[in-house]
Amino acid sequence: MVYRSPWIVQLKRLRPIQKTTKQFHPDVIIIGGGIAGIATAYYILQDTKNKVLLLETDKIAHGATGHNAGQIVSYFERPLYDIANKYGKNLAIDAHQNLFNTWKLLEKLTSTVKLRTPIAKFIGYAGFSTIQQILNQLKTLQLLSETKQQVENILVAIESQIIHKIPDTYHHLCTLIPHTDVLHLLDTKNHRFIAAFPEQKGCTNSSLLTEELIGFLLTTYPERFNLSELTPAKQIIPTPMGVEIKTKEYTLDASAAILCTNGYSTYKIKTSSIESSLTPPVVSGTIGYMNGYLDTNLRASAAIQYFTEQVQYHTDPYYYLTRRLYEHGRHKHTLLCVGGPEIMLPPNQQYNTNAHYLPRAHHDLHEFLNTSYQYSTPKSKPDFQWHGLMGYTKTMIRLIGPDPTHPRILYNLGCNGVGILPSIYGGKRIADILAEKRLSPSIFDPSPLMN
Repeated sequence: MVYRSPWIVQLKRLRPIQKTTKQFHPDVIIIGGGIAGIATAYYILQDTKNKVLLLETDKIAHGATGHNAGQIVSYFERPLYDIANKYGKNLAIDAHQNLFNTWKLLEKLTSTVKLRTPIAKFIGYAGFSTIQQILNQLKTLQLLSETKQQVENILVAIESQIIHKIPDTYHHLCTLIPHTDVLHLLDTKNHRFIAAFPEQKGCTNSSLLTEELIGFLLTTYPERFNLSELTPAKQIIPTPMGVEIKTKEYTLDASAAILCTNGYSTYKIKTSSIESSLTPPVVSGTIGYMNGYLDTNLRASAAIQYFTEQVQYHTDPYYYLTRRLYEHGRHKHTLLCVGGPEIMLPPNQQYNTNAHYLPRAHHDLHEFLNTSYQYSTPKSKPDFQWHGLMGYTKTMIRLIGPDPTHPRILYNLGCNGVGILPSIYGGKRIADILAEKRLSPSIFDPSPLMN
């Protein structure tokens, strides 16, 4: 089996490999050349006078940024009502609103850079198949409505009689519609799905977007920005004046280092005589599987979650689907991507993009489309098969800000499911921190209890 991501295939990169030299003396070193690292570099260069060096172990956008399903969403993997119970209602609502407002940041970035990479924006849906899934979503909507946030109602199939099992206190957050309309909104023929929740979503090729953004930075800030690809950071050492980072070729000094990578197992943080890997205390790896299908029938862009009844790969299982225009060769297609199966990366094991961690995952994804997607799958087998590495914190909440013990080391990492908007928000917040702006406390702030 050959693993290849449609985003990397479409990249068709012409830019040569970039390498830094000892003559460049950065104020800030960013580790990680995906959407998080590039967004962080963009805002630091825009909002401060710092010189920035970005280190990437591979090539730009060839990690998780180039191995995803292309969704743009502002929700959390962890339920918002659960976040509110842990961190307080105000902090939870602020975090929710900040991520949603990042749509405006993305629009401004797109306009400033004059990005050509298509970014589709539309109303997407989450599909529910059980009463408990609906009730969990209603808890979040109730929380938002209590704090005067504008919310959309859950669209519930009137024929399902499920409304009679929902407490009266939630009825104002439900709208009854025909079951056929629920299935139509979810693009599904699976009658087990009985409710749909609409929300702002989008999709893009984040690999293309990131490569285009790096070109803008290299051209716009030639004196203040430098990039070094194929340059893994081997060791990060806090010093009285900042940080020291060791690579194979150089020892680099800077005032601060910002970790924006899922390649956490490739480097160490060294303090005094004690050396410890970041992997156990900060993030753990989760490998997500995806299939991609090319269809000559051009269809509207879409992004949908399907919460299923069977606990197979998740404690709260769902499949996710994106559909968007895709140029392949001389022709335009609809690219349909579907993902869902996940597995934890074994501790202390290096991730391998060509390894077979879940042998049945691609088969199961194909079967899910055959049984649930309202259109027939374009091919008898996928055109693309791939998996990608996500780094999760134990809290399932992204870390953005300075390490509580070593404040010269900052984080913009920890995917909360879909990383494009959180990465951009995190990059702007990091730039504000370096610009010494006064910021309100956030659930994203690293703390002694972050694990």
